[in-house]
Amino acid sequence: MNDTAEMLRLEGVSKRFPGVQALSGIDLSIRKGEVHALLGENGAGKSTLVKCVAGFQRAEEGSILIDGREQDIANPIVARALGIGMVYQHFTLAPGMTVAENLLLAGGRTPAVIDWKAKRAELEAFLATTPFRLDLDARPSELAAGEKQKLELLKQLYLKPRLLILDEPTSVLTPQEADEVLGHVREFARSGLCTVLIITHKFREVMAYADG
Repeated sequence: MNDTAEMLRLEGVSKRFPGVQALSGIDLSIRKGEVHALLGENGAGKSTLVKCVAGFQRAEEGSILIDGREQDIANPIVARALGIGMVYQHFTLAPGMTVAENLLLAGGRTPAVIDWKAKRAELEAFLATTPFRLDLDARPSELAAGEKQKLELLKQLYLKPRLLILDEPTSVLTPQEADEVLGHVREFARSGLCTVLIITHKFREVMAYADG
């Protein structure tokens, strides 16, 4: 399969909540290595759509295809197994844990006994492959908003997702912090590390960083 092959395709996806038709017959196609943006106002259904892809909601109609194959993404565990990671609008960090512990916790398979010497070496090697530099011993309460958002991204990148979904990733960032984070995300996609789907209502970010 070549680099321009489809990573994700949605066909006729619909979702209804009591009294609200959140999604109606949505079609979407995203190619591998692409940074794709969903642009719209609050309440337009953007987050509901990506939650269907990430396994947090179940679409009532339509199909979700990964690499051309229809998938039943029943929950986030299934999504993770398919290589789908998601960074949420609000921070999901464990405040009492260090950066290192938050990264390990993201994997979901933390052993009862951790060989910290080996894990720190692994985490330091991982950080060396990214443009983000965070103190592994720092706690979220000691981090600025931009650093917290970087940690949220690192949690997903540590799992090596094939599709990275970002739900309003710059809502708590300054324009300078937003440019830094989104610039790095675009580099990840350009280098072939993952395909990116960004949910935003900021037209400037779409024009600067998205392919479609």
